[in-house]
Amino acid sequence: MNYSETQFVSGNLFDREARVELRNARLVDVINGRFFNPELRLVIRGSKILSLSRPANESKEIKADLTIDCLGKTILPGLFNTHCHITITSPTTLPDLKDIKGFKAHGDRQMEKNMSECLIHGITTIRDAYAEDLRRTRRLRDHINQGEIPGPRFLQSIVVGPPGGYLLEKVGLMMRWMRSALGIASVDHNLEYSGGVEFPVEASEQQVRDAVDRAIDERGAEVIKIGEQKENMTNFKPTSTIMTQNQLKAIADQARKRGLRSTIHQVSVSSFRRAVEAGVSSLAHLPRDGVLSPEDVEAFVSRGCLSDPTLSVAYDVSYKIKGNPVADDPNMALLTEFRNRVHSALVDEYWINEFKAGAQEHHDKANSGQMKIFGFLPMTRMFAYYAPAVVYGARNIRLLFNNGARITTSNDGGIPPCTPAMMRHELDLLDLILNKAAGENIFRGADALKMATINSAACLGLEDQLGSIEAGKTADLAFVDGDPFQDPQVIGSRVAALFKDGRLVINNCGLKMEKKS
Repeated sequence: MNYSETQFVSGNLFDREARVELRNARLVDVINGRFFNPELRLVIRGSKILSLSRPANESKEIKADLTIDCLGKTILPGLFNTHCHITITSPTTLPDLKDIKGFKAHGDRQMEKNMSECLIHGITTIRDAYAEDLRRTRRLRDHINQGEIPGPRFLQSIVVGPPGGYLLEKVGLMMRWMRSALGIASVDHNLEYSGGVEFPVEASEQQVRDAVDRAIDERGAEVIKIGEQKENMTNFKPTSTIMTQNQLKAIADQARKRGLRSTIHQVSVSSFRRAVEAGVSSLAHLPRDGVLSPEDVEAFVSRGCLSDPTLSVAYDVSYKIKGNPVADDPNMALLTEFRNRVHSALVDEYWINEFKAGAQEHHDKANSGQMKIFGFLPMTRMFAYYAPAVVYGARNIRLLFNNGARITTSNDGGIPPCTPAMMRHELDLLDLILNKAAGENIFRGADALKMATINSAACLGLEDQLGSIEAGKTADLAFVDGDPFQDPQVIGSRVAALFKDGRLVINNCGLKMEKKS
């Protein structure tokens, strides 16, 4: 079914202390890649799964107060997006004046739509990879927690690094204005609501550890974000602001000592190697400048790192540019055909009406080589920089996948024209690169399920609370139609119903509660 009209549930339909049995459902065991035994009873109480057991001894069985007939639906654990940008809601990186005006008027409404769309597609947990101004994400979290708007829980990343490093660059007046137009208004990094904490370029190990502590204690970091970009993000020229290996290790180690995960923005083979050696928990994106060696992949897997591949980045900014070395690569042709086929439907589903034209025009302009802001400021350098992502990124994700690396669902949502809710799109891109590009069928429904659930939960340090259907875990449950093992399109599609924290928040299929006799 389509479920194009979403029925959000207001308030609690049952007492939070009531024991509620979900019956007549197909429960998905994401860890073992199969359905649970149909005889198992799933009982929730409060925010938790109270039991998942087979009726054996009636006298010892947990008695339910209420029962819900699940109508034969398939139940998945709540899904994840491990890397997105909540506050960036511009539909294009190639805006004109009308886009800028529209963003200022409607950006917050698009952000709220993105949050509700996460739930609509079964995504109950996301990680905000960076917010320049933390006041916006703090307000958003308050609105969600108070039930004023629907949305997922999210973990807030705070960037730690030297001044001039990734996301901590000093920008000029023109770039400051352009960033502001895209929703990235610059904030002094010394302010307590800045999403970045600096340490001196020549910082000692202790100074680096102190910066991590400030990010946690002063800024409320739930994840420590590191950035390593060998080129400046404003003009893509080489930068000299690269932290030492000891500084990188100190960030990852201090985050671990404080009980947090660390993540790094890296798009080069050398940065990949440095991050793995430093013990960073997860690596966002994929090297775009070369192919990983077998030793690189073996080190990544053996050290327990996870990959947030964000293939949507290639979708958004890897376009064919005349004269570019990768313009005629088969992967570029495959991505171009895919993008031409699906883009309009994505725009219609995920963007508010005021932003649909901008999101569509982003693709149309880039596809025709008109990569300019306001029709005259060229952005070709940026697109040329990222074009190899569809070539080397594709090869590197195949290497990681084929060698058993743990991979998550992540899409850099917030990088125009992508939104945090587009996990179905990210999985389609994985299918495109891992299956169709190679003429194989190695990426299957069980793989997609594990990526979108337990792998992603582990990436965020939440595997003991979320990511699978087990007694004692939080009752985030996505009801869907169909068999996700046979049809991966089920994963990340619109849900039939959704429980979050044990509360029914979406009921599109008419679930009803009955008192247990």
